[in-house]
Amino acid sequence: MRKAIPLIQQTELRLALTAGLSAGLVICLGLPDAMYAPMTVAAALGGTMGSSWTLGVQRIEGTLLGGLIVVVAHGGIGTAMPMPIGIAIALACTRLFGGSLGLRSGYKVAGLVVVMGWTLHGSSLASWLPLRLLVTMIGIWLSLLALNCFWPSRALAEHQRLSRLLFNQFASVFIERADQMASGGDMDAQTKRQRRDGLIKNLLELQNQRPAAKVELGSDGAGEHYLRLWDLEEQFFSELIGYYRTLLRLPMVPMEGTSLKAVLAAEVNLLRQSAQLLEAWANHWPEGRPKNTTALGRGQQWPWEEALVQAEQELFKDPASSEIMLQKGRGRRAMLCQQLAAAMGRFEQSWASLA
Repeated sequence: MRKAIPLIQQTELRLALTAGLSAGLVICLGLPDAMYAPMTVAAALGGTMGSSWTLGVQRIEGTLLGGLIVVVAHGGIGTAMPMPIGIAIALACTRLFGGSLGLRSGYKVAGLVVVMGWTLHGSSLASWLPLRLLVTMIGIWLSLLALNCFWPSRALAEHQRLSRLLFNQFASVFIERADQMASGGDMDAQTKRQRRDGLIKNLLELQNQRPAAKVELGSDGAGEHYLRLWDLEEQFFSELIGYYRTLLRLPMVPMEGTSLKAVLAAEVNLLRQSAQLLEAWANHWPEGRPKNTTALGRGQQWPWEEALVQAEQELFKDPASSEIMLQKGRGRRAMLCQQLAAAMGRFEQSWASLA
């Protein structure tokens, strides 16, 4: 059943309030052309602070570019040829220079400034352009203020929320798989696809949120530090998805006999301990590794990883049990669990080195 979409959404209400506030402020200040402030709000009020800042900078750059072009063109080619041809040449220049400067939406603003300045304000460009820029900046300022005050929507906070969601989500699916291994049960194919697709969907959302969050970070040392942590995080989550998908594909074969049951118990314990560690990391990422968890030195293994290795060594001392272990891919699950533990160890050490 599809979820009903509310008649009035917070983002729409925020946009309406901010646009009205911008028009009222410009009118109260006695500035002309108050309509440009709501137009700026509608164009610059993105989903997050990062996207709104990017759009706002684009509008300022577009206004400056359009103002420069209309001043030069109106006083030059405007006196030598008909107005339609002059405007067409000026608009072509906005597209050319806007593209070379990397303006994605700003060149459209530049075109609007050229047309309005040439047709309506040609005799007062020197006074109209500064006021036009001022009204644009007021609209951008109110847009950023609205995102901070009216139902705040910050890209960094959303990126952090998705990060912690994924840590907890991986912990949940590993605990679920451990319980199924312990009981000998399994999920149907559709449920497996839902679990896998949910992880992939949230990882893609995290990656898509990164550009806007990067804008909020800035380019100082702290920003570079977070970018390295995000690279580490995305690589780690990609590895976990690969291990989980393989874990879902491995069949639930019975582990009979004392040695085989010991290996199964070690595998189940490894998954549960890994899940607990992921839950602890979720509450501390990315500030610093939790102090109440076991810290690994280089070349060391987790205690539950060592327990699995020890259980395997004991199993291979029994020829009958080792032969069963090598049938039907039963040994692949133990190997996969060790690879998972190794990946978590690498992540923990890398995180500690970047902290």
